[in-house]
Amino acid sequence: MKAKLIGIQPIHFTNNSGEEINGTNIYCLFEDENVNGFKADKFFLKNGMTLPAGTQINDLLDLSFNMKGKIEKIEKSK
Repeated sequence: MKAKLIGIQPIHFTNNSGEEINGTNIYCLFEDENVNGFKADKFFLKNGMTLPAGTQINDLLDLSFNMKGKIEKIEKSK
């Protein structure tokens, strides 16, 4: 899925069960056949998964998802 990066938010907190959560929320715009125009959504990148080097706001990304709907691969589009 091609998506335009519109925001990045580092995440670090401890949930109610004491588990420490580290990662990054990325906010993207992308085309969706069920929406007129673009859809905005937030995706969570778990600790260890990063954006490609040099990625900036408004860059196009190619997001690949696994069978469970989680991001498996991120590449910068040209």
